[in-house]
Amino acid sequence: MRSKSIGAGRRFAGMIAGLVGAMTLLTSPVNAQQPVPQAATIAPLVDHHVHLGSAALADQVDEMQKQDPGSFEFLSKDIFSRPTPADALHVLDEAGVKRAVLISTAYFFMPSQKLPNPAEAARKMREENRFIVDTALSSKGRFIAFIAINPFAENASEELKYWTGKPGVTGIKLHLGAAGFKASSPAQVATLAKFFAAARKAHLPLLVHLRGGGPFPKADVETFIDKVLSQAGDLPVQIAHGGGYAGADPATIDSLSAFGEAIARKAPGTKNLVFDISGVVLPEEVAKALGSTDEQLKIFVGLMRKIGMDRFVIGSDWPAIGRIAPYFALMREKLPVTDAEWAQLCNNLAPYLKGAFAKSSQSGRPASR
Repeated sequence: MRSKSIGAGRRFAGMIAGLVGAMTLLTSPVNAQQPVPQAATIAPLVDHHVHLGSAALADQVDEMQKQDPGSFEFLSKDIFSRPTPADALHVLDEAGVKRAVLISTAYFFMPSQKLPNPAEAARKMREENRFIVDTALSSKGRFIAFIAINPFAENASEELKYWTGKPGVTGIKLHLGAAGFKASSPAQVATLAKFFAAARKAHLPLLVHLRGGGPFPKADVETFIDKVLSQAGDLPVQIAHGGGYAGADPATIDSLSAFGEAIARKAPGTKNLVFDISGVVLPEEVAKALGSTDEQLKIFVGLMRKIGMDRFVIGSDWPAIGRIAPYFALMREKLPVTDAEWAQLCNNLAPYLKGAFAKSSQSGRPASR
């Protein structure tokens, strides 16, 4: 999820512009329930990238929009429709998807700049994370909860400690673009590496949005791989949006290439590394505006094949890009993969959903307060 907002939102700015341009073509309000074009395609078993927010988060989004009317100008109207857990289940059913990784957007409350009341911001982050966890716990296994933490915030260690071992918590979302991460900062690199090591110790898989709004050179990705990802060990790590934030522009291709090279040399931290491809496919005019072409999509898919299709999972980024069914239909149409490869992608599961890392989200009781 990305936005062009004030304060934290401006940090967030470059991250939203891409994914969101698709909104005008792919979206309609959640509750409109208009007919969905039927695609002769296999539906993914799991949508590995879905967002939902509490009423407090919706209020925060409204306030950001009020202060800067252009904050979310490219985002789906679904962002402002205050979608509920029932709405989320509806769009999953509409798309024929059984389960979804439900990602907290609590980092809206803990942006990269200094806050006038950090304690209040930390309280709001905790409550937002609790909303996501409780929603997953009450979903009878359909939602898999990832809380959100700003790894550079004062409350990062405390929030990690609090949620470690709590029922229903599968992993942690890190939006490094929203957090203002700069790979050129040794201090930030060291702090992030320490957080990765702590997540590994806590056995909490990570879902990482790496790219921010500024320059995104391959060297920065390599720094992240060598000095940060290496601290994850065998912990499952999911890189969002194929290593970028929207489309398959040259920077995203360079990013995925860097990860592929690391996987090939069996670099530390890559054993259980996967990529979700939410936002990689965009409508033609939006992709063109962002410098993402069909030829570049072919290069991106070539890298997917070289790395191994088993390393890629499907996600929608709902509600940022709009309803899930039409987005997956567009993805199948534009992504130059074979029917067999599409079937494999639809059946792929992130490592945290398999084997020893799989965690139950069906304990039936709300998160401890």
